[in-house]
Amino acid sequence: MYSDRRDAGRQLVADLRRYTGGDVRVLGLHGSGVPVAAEAAALLGCALDVLVVREFGVPGRPGIVVGAVGEGRASVLDEDAVRRAGAGEGLVRELEGDARAEARALGLRLRGRRPRLALADRDVIVVDDGDASRMAVEAACREARAQGAGRVVFAVPAAAPATLDHLWAVADEVVCPLSPTFFVTAGDFYLDFTPVSEVETARLLGRAAEPTA
Repeated sequence: MYSDRRDAGRQLVADLRRYTGGDVRVLGLHGSGVPVAAEAAALLGCALDVLVVREFGVPGRPGIVVGAVGEGRASVLDEDAVRRAGAGEGLVRELEGDARAEARALGLRLRGRRPRLALADRDVIVVDDGDASRMAVEAACREARAQGAGRVVFAVPAAAPATLDHLWAVADEVVCPLSPTFFVTAGDFYLDFTPVSEVETARLLGRAAEPTA
């Protein structure tokens, strides 16, 4: 059990000690993953950035998510969901483009004037709090890979076993201290699971980017 997302980040570090210093990048999934990532990055002495992923569905078909994209080239499609939604290839590409534009716009708002961290040939730790969907975390790992990451580690305080099994196909390593068989929601593992605002996410990123004395 974690008291809050900061505590979760501190506890994750116990399994990430071999990834330290300026050559390692820590990326928090936008919103709820960033407080976890910020704490881990500070303790590991690594640079912090946000990784923005947007899921998208088909208009008029609520509840059906057909894909997810990052800010760059990465995308994940659920072909079964596409068929159920009756979406043609042209519509899917249009929806994908709109979602990517939204991801890029959000990334700009969260970072302010700062550019994305360069990931080429770096060890990259992608961090979530456990609340993101399987499709979103897959898109996140693929986005880090598409940006040139040499090694992708996915770290999450709590997740369902099936999600972790899926992640081993897209990440080089998966770190998760809590993965009970009867996993329902990530919030069950936190005493404080208050939603994280865009303002708070931007504040954490800005603070991490400030030069140290």
